[in-house]
Parts: sequence; C-alpha cells; structure tokens
Amino acid sequence: MQKSTHRFCTGKRMPYRMVPLFVFMIGCMPFLLKAQSYKSLTDKIQLAAGKTNAAAVVKSLQQQTTYTFIYDPEYLKQCAFTAVKFENAPLSTVLQYLDNNAPLDIELTNNSTIAVRKGNAEKPAVRNSGRVTGKVVDNKNEPLPGVTIQVQGGTGVVSNVDGSYELQLEPGKYTLTFSYISFESRQVTGVEVTTTGITPLNIVLKSAGSRLKEVTVTGNYKKASIEGLYALQKNNAAITDGISADLIARTPDKNVGEVLKRISGLSTLDNKYVVVRGLSERYNQAVLNGQVMPSTELNRKNFSFDIIPSNIIENITVIKTLTPDRSAEFGGGLVEVNTLDIPAENFLNISAGGSYNDKTTGKHFLSLPLDGKEYWARPSDHRKLLGKFDWRSKDDIIAAFNANDAKGNHFNNNWGITNFNAQPSQNYQVSIGRVLPQHGKGQFGIIASANYRNTLATQDVVMGRAGFEGNRENDEAAFTGKRYGFTTNLGGMAGIGYRDAKNRISFQSIYQRTLDQQLLLGSGATGTYGSSTYKTAGYFDQTAMTTLWQHQLRGEHVLSNSGIKLRWMGSKIKLDRQRPDNHILVSDYAIADATVPNSYNLSRPASVDVSSGALRSWVRALENNYTWDVSVQVPFKFNIDRIPLSNSFKAGYGGWSKDRLFYVFNTANGVDNSAGYYLPVANFFTPENGLKTTADRFGDNYHRTASLHAVYGMFDNKIGDKFRLVWGVRGEYYNLNSVNAALDSMFSTINHSRGDKEQYDYTDMKSREPNFRLFPSANLTYSLSPSMNLRLAYAESIIRPDLRELSSFKEYDFELGGLYVSSMVRSTTIKHYDFRYEWYPGPGEMVSFSAFYKRMAYPMEIYREASNNVFQLRNNKLAKNYGIEAEVRKSLRFTGVKILRDITLYGNFTYLDARVTPMITNFNGLDPNDPLKVIVTEDVKAEEKRPQSGASNYMVNAGFYYDTKPVSFSLVYNYVTNRMYRANEIYALGLFERPLEALDAQLAFHLLKEKAEVRLNVSNLLNSFSMVYRNRFDDDPAIAEGKKAPATKQLLYKAGTDAIDYKASPGRTFSITASYRF
Repeated sequence: MQKSTHRFCTGKRMPYRMVPLFVFMIGCMPFLLKAQSYKSLTDKIQLAAGKTNAAAVVKSLQQQTTYTFIYDPEYLKQCAFTAVKFENAPLSTVLQYLDNNAPLDIELTNNSTIAVRKGNAEKPAVRNSGRVTGKVVDNKNEPLPGVTIQVQGGTGVVSNVDGSYELQLEPGKYTLTFSYISFESRQVTGVEVTTTGITPLNIVLKSAGSRLKEVTVTGNYKKASIEGLYALQKNNAAITDGISADLIARTPDKNVGEVLKRISGLSTLDNKYVVVRGLSERYNQAVLNGQVMPSTELNRKNFSFDIIPSNIIENITVIKTLTPDRSAEFGGGLVEVNTLDIPAENFLNISAGGSYNDKTTGKHFLSLPLDGKEYWARPSDHRKLLGKFDWRSKDDIIAAFNANDAKGNHFNNNWGITNFNAQPSQNYQVSIGRVLPQHGKGQFGIIASANYRNTLATQDVVMGRAGFEGNRENDEAAFTGKRYGFTTNLGGMAGIGYRDAKNRISFQSIYQRTLDQQLLLGSGATGTYGSSTYKTAGYFDQTAMTTLWQHQLRGEHVLSNSGIKLRWMGSKIKLDRQRPDNHILVSDYAIADATVPNSYNLSRPASVDVSSGALRSWVRALENNYTWDVSVQVPFKFNIDRIPLSNSFKAGYGGWSKDRLFYVFNTANGVDNSAGYYLPVANFFTPENGLKTTADRFGDNYHRTASLHAVYGMFDNKIGDKFRLVWGVRGEYYNLNSVNAALDSMFSTINHSRGDKEQYDYTDMKSREPNFRLFPSANLTYSLSPSMNLRLAYAESIIRPDLRELSSFKEYDFELGGLYVSSMVRSTTIKHYDFRYEWYPGPGEMVSFSAFYKRMAYPMEIYREASNNVFQLRNNKLAKNYGIEAEVRKSLRFTGVKILRDITLYGNFTYLDARVTPMITNFNGLDPNDPLKVIVTEDVKAEEKRPQSGASNYMVNAGFYYDTKPVSFSLVYNYVTNRMYRANEIYALGLFERPLEALDAQLAFHLLKEKAEVRLNVSNLLNSFSMVYRNRFDDDPAIAEGKKAPATKQLLYKAGTDAIDYKASPGRTFSITASYRF
C-alpha cells in the first residue's frame, strides 16, 4: 500500500505470525472505526486516461485530494479500463465508477481514510448489462480511432482503429459524449440500453470549425442497421446504394443472387448474375470482403452470386462511381459483399427451415441415379471421367482415354432415370461469435458459421431450341416437358481478429460448395416429311459443381497521432468449377411417359451441333487467384483565407496473379442400331448394342498465368462545410497479349501452313491496346444541408476479356441454345458521367434521384450468327447508355397514427435509353503496301436503339414493411421489362427475355424476448413465369428485312405472335424458418 504497511488484495500467502493480529483487527474494526459512505465526498476531480487500471486511477485521486488511500497496488493493476475521463467531477462519482466497474469494495473508514479492497468478481452491473456498439467516423466516412466515448457521470471507452466501440452498461437510459482532438464533441441523449440485445449507435463527428449541434437519439432502435448503412452512404466518396442484413432478413431470399434485385438500379439473370444500370454481368465486378472475385462461369465473364448464402452477409453495397483506390475494371458498378466480422457480443445462433413448392413437393421427381453424395454437394461417382474428377489437362485425358479404349473399357452407362417423390426443401444454419477482452489493451474476436441447403424444384418448360422450332403458324415452341432441379449448397466461414485503438488485424476463411443438377426431359415435333411428323425426345442433363475457398489476411494501423494510416491485405482464392458428365440427347422415340422412368424408347441418337451421336462432356475451369494491396493515407489541414480545408492523400500499390487451367472434353456416343429398333433409354448405350464412343481430340485446352500491377494516388479535399472533392488517378499494367491463346493459335496455324514461305506480320493485331493505362476519376459532393447532398462524378474505366474468353474453344451452351465458339476480342473502355441528388429526411429514410451517361468504346456482346445456331463473343463499335434512377424509403411514423406509424414504404425505379452501334471485325485484311502485313478492318453497321444484352429499358422495386412487436410483415415486388437476351447479326432475329414478375411476402414472429424468431415466406405469389422469345414483324416487312429498326414498344412480347424460345414456370414456394439466439 502507499500510506500503510498492510496488503489487503495481493492474493499471496500471509506470514503465519500475522494471522491472529489480522483476525483481531478485522473483528474489531467495525466497532473502532464505523464505516461511512463515500457518496457524500465532493472534492473536484480532473481525470483523463486511455488504457489504464484502478491502481493508476487511485494514485491520481491520492494526488488530487488530502485523503489517505489504503489499497494493494499489485491487485488494483489487474483491474483494467479501456478509457477513463472525468471533467470537474465529484470524488464520489469517480469512486462510484470504480465500485461499479471493477471487483472492488470501497469504504470511507474515517474522515480521512478511504479503503479500496478486493471485492466480488461478479458485479450485478456486469451480470445484467447491455451493450451500446457502433462506429465513429468523420464527415468523409473515415474511421476515427481514439475517440473518447464517455457516459455522463460514469464509465468511458476509446474507439478502436476502425472507429468501432463497445460500452457495457446497466439497463436504462444514458447520455453519451463523443469527443476527439480537433473535432467538435457530440452529445447524444436518451440512449436506451436493455439486456435483450445490442443498442447500435453510429456517430459522425465534424471538424472543430463546424457549428456545434446537440443530437438526441431516442425511440426504436430496430432500424439501426439500416440507419447505419444510409449514414455511411451519405458520407461516402462515391455514389452508392445498398441493403443491410436487417432488410435481407425480411425477404425470402436464400442467397446473394436473389437479394441483389432489391437494390436500386439492379436486376439479376437467373437469380445469379447481376445487371447494374443496364450493363450486363461482364461489366460488373464482384468484391467479397475487399477482394475482386474471379469469374465463376466456364464460358462467361461473370460471378455467380447464388453461391453465397444470405445468412452470412452483414451488408451489400453497390458502388456506382469510381475512385482511384478501386479496381479500374468497372462498368455498371462494384458489388461489394461484406460478411460477418469481429462480433460485438458473444452469441450462438441456430436456425432451421423447410419449404414447399406447389409444382414439386410430394410429386414425381426425375433425376439421373443418385448415390447420396449429391446431398453433400458432390456429384455421384458414376459421373467420374475414367475413374476420377481431378483432371488438369485435356492431353492427360486423351492419353488415358486411348489406353482405356485399347482395352475395350467404356464409360459407365448412367443414362437411366430415377423416379422418386420430392421431399420438402430444407436448410440449416449455425453461427457462433466470441469476444475476448484483453484487459483493456484491445479485443480479440472469433466468429464461425456453417450453412446447409438442399432444394428440389420442378418447372414446366416450353422450348423452341435444339431443333424444336415447330411451325410458323403458332409460337414455334414444339418442345414441352419438365425441368428437374436438384441443388445442394453447403459451406462455412471462420475468422479471428484483433483490434485496439491503433491496430486491427483479421484472418478469415470462407468455403462454399454448390452442386446444381438440372435435368430437362420432354418431347416434341422437330419437323415433317410428307404426311409424317417426326416425334423427338429431348434429354438435357446440365450438372455443375462450384467450389470456392477464400483465405484473407488484412490489417489496419494508425502510425502517428496525426492520423497517418497504413492498410494492407493479402488474399488467396481457389475456384474450381466443373461440369462432370453432362448429357445431351435428341432422338426419335416410340413411347414416352414423363411419369415412368426410362419409358423413352429411342432410335438414331444425336446431340445438338457438337457431335455425331449423343453428347457426354466433361468441362473444368480451375483457378488460383492471389490478390494483394497496401496503402498509406496521410491527413493534412490548412486554410485558404478563412476557409478551412481538411484533406488527406492516399497512395497505394495492388495487384493480382491468376493461374487458370481450362479444358472441354466432348464425346460422341452411338450404337450399331442399323435395324432401327427402338430401345429403352436405360438399355440403349450398352456394349451389347454395339456402343461406339468417339472423343473430340482438338482444342479446348488452356493453361495460362496472368498478372496485373496497379498504383494510384488519391486526394480527398473537404473544403469548408459544404464541398468535398475526391480525385486522383490509377495506373494499371496488364499484358493481355501474353495470355491470348486465341491469337497465338491463329498465328501458329496460319504461319505453320505457309511452310518455308515468308511469315505474316501480325504486329497490328498485337498492338491494338497498350499494356499500361491511366484511369482518372473525380467525385464532387456539395452538402445543401446536413441531410442533403448533390453529387457529380466523372471516371474512366476498362473491362478486359476474361482468361476463358482469350482461349480457343468450342462448346455446346444450353443457355444459348447452340454452339459457343471463341473469337478475338479486345478490351472495352468506358467514360462515366454521373449526377445525384440525395436527401436523408430521417433515420432509415432516404429520397434520391440520379442521372448517368456511359459511353463505351468496343463493348462486348454475344452474337448469334444469322443463319445457324453458332454464337460468338464480339466487340461492337460503340454503345451509349442514358439513364435515370429514383429511390424513396419513407416511414409513416410522422403521422402519429398508431396503425400507420410502424409502416415503412420503399420503392426504386430505373429507366434506361440506350444505343448500340454494331460492327464486324475482319482479321484477314492485308496492307496494300505490305502484302505480308495483316491489318484489322472494321465494318461498322447502323446504330440500333436498344439496350445491350442483359439490360432492360426500366426496372421497378417496391416494398411494404410493417414492424410492431412481436409481429412484422413485409411485401416486396420486383418487375423488369423485356431485355435483350442474345443479339443477332440481323437485329429483328435477336432474342429478348421477359423476366419473372416477382411478388414475395413474409410474416415474422419475434418471441421469447426477441431471442426466437419464426418467419413464414411465400415466393412468387403471382405464379409468374419467365420467357425468352423472338419478335415477329410479319405486319411490318421493313423491320423483318432489317431495313428499319423496331420501336421500343414493338419489342415487347406479343402472345400468339412472337416465337417462344424458352418458357419456364417455377410455381409458388411456401417456406418456414425458425431461429434462436443464445
């Protein structure tokens, strides 16, 4: 002790001879020195400390008062506090703080002595406490580390390096003060704390030059996650839109692909691929926890968002304007998906659910044979290629195929169909989080999650693809059948992180695996011969397994008191996408009953444009993707006359390296059925029938490594209270020609065929685009008021071909309905111009209006050749997109009417007016002045008034939310008008899509003090369908002959006139999910 020779709290063994004296003193003390309350002490105390302990606090009190303190400094050093701050506070208030927040007992033993003794380890305030958590940022959205958050008359903490904080308080209402050097303090009153959950409170601090304004936060905190998202959105450097976990939970959406269509300006294709502001999936980057994701598809540049379950998402933000610190591969937007991070409190969540589909559950369900692995998102062993799935090269496959063929070994006969009654779909999820305080020095957090979902879905299908065109007197869709979808998703996430006022380091791993088996089975007429009609069966098995594994280590550090920040990130993604043993069969048939397996009796098997017999194919794309980024941000301030400028400069280096292999292995399967006997499908492809298997030995074998390096510099200038300018430039180096296998193949083939003759000069083809490019950007924000912004933005960006699109390939693509072949393409460059007005009238409310213009040079689209079912990715000459967006989210609380005040209305609308200038690129031209020099020529066509593939002229989202304890109800609507599905060389022959018109509802019950929740969902209340069609212009021959372009209204679907290419009716789905939070 300081003024006594006795130790009360050491926890060490006391000398034996002192025990009698100690017992005597303890027994007599109540009579000799009657304890007095310290609550009457009024000495004024000044105390401010960051990470400290009770010993240091008591020592400071001893120095500021005349009292004698009796205590054990060794024990009190173990009683740590994150931050302590008292300004001219009574001594009694400080002692009360120590008494309530540490295992101490404090007594005023006489008029001049205060004893601070070891007390109970468990205080009632700790047992029954609630939490206030949130993030403190400045008006540029930069996190503020080291902010003191003080409870009036009590405890305090300091914000972490990422601006996050956590206060542990008894239930009640509090006033909090947020203070930071050179920033105005902000006081928030009426912060309500309960023991049933977290009270979230995000705070924006203004620089010292701003007007002081007291802010009062009261009432309902259920909308806090939405409020936090919009607060960050208002102060973001770029134009953004988003959706929080709270809103996601109000929809029946199972994965991110389904969620995205709820965001303003977004639509989705097949609930997987996103279209942002009229630009299709290839123009939009997916970013998972800060890392740009590779393409998940085998023959497209896009990311399949359906592989990420919605229940691990914290929020989704769509960045619609570019800043230099983001990837320059930017078209419509960057879709940033952030998963759960370091938890704010300990939790254990468990949920389970099931669903019923009125076209599927309890009805006949057909599939290729199942062996049980499908329920764990793995294909059956019978789909293996020559005994295994893990092939790395087509050359290795051919060698093994030749060896097996010589021995007379053939593939498994797995054409037979299994029939069973479809069980309800099921889903399960468990997540756990733990917070481990480090005695005032920081905080460790651990989080883990596992998810599982199995879904069976039957759709009624009408189709005019694959030879089933029918006749011109009707809709031309001769094929009718059913599509049976068997999908399993499973995965997990684990992460650990540490944060304090100066540092934040986290490591996270995410694993997701999806098996998607789609069997389309049906029949129709493919043509006539005389008075006879060909009856043809169609058998299309499309199975894909996608495995995604991401590991990421990232850190953030405050390097000085002036606020210099260092951020770094390293990440690896392994993406494995396989199509194991897909089957395609088109054949004459004698008998067919869709409810009886294997009843199709076949003859003369064929496929579609790929092989001479039935097709069995194995396809794989395996990619290892390494990404890194490091940046330093330096703040600085100065004045111009009386106008203060708060600035920062950020410089960084980043890049990625991708190692990707890809192959397609096609086989043709036939039998020696010269007599024309009709055989059951299960017994058709057998050695007894003279099975013949032929392998395609050419092309479709690619393995390259590509890398990109980027540097950038960015200024963030806050000019007074009204203006903010974020501007800079990004430079990227990428040698596209080094990974362009399509070019290499063409050069090698042509020059090799010339033998000893002089070789052609392809210099022009190799220099169509530079390796190093600069991308400037600027975002200007003007604050009309604290709740209103005007924004202007300009940026330049690029969309490069994916590695897959630079290979030489030939593959049947069911979605296209034909053969997809490689071509030579170049990068698309884009100039962006944006304007936005936004108003945030209240917590969780917003009104916004945006206008944008995008000018694209050499945009890419997949075109169908005019006279056959062959598709190629090509460059157009130019595309121009003009668009507007409007969004409103408004609570009816202002009415004061009891039945209305818990209602929130939401809606957004996007309109797009677009122009496309097609062209055909000729790579066979020769320079007249140099006959050996190959030149590239462009045949530019007339401008077409239409959106690009995947885009629509307008989109509408609307929502109705009713929240009242313990029941909530939501109704959400999504409508997308017809959109270009696939372009054609002859405009009038292009395909359009009418997407499903979605109306979904949810009724949720919050029970057991909101620890339990039961959600009832209904999807597709309107029983809508989606359809791909081709317009007919029989009433306007000029359009049919390509002499003039159709009006926008003429491109809408006309029942009974337009030709159906593909129509799917998924039915309604009813689901229930129960969850409990421990």
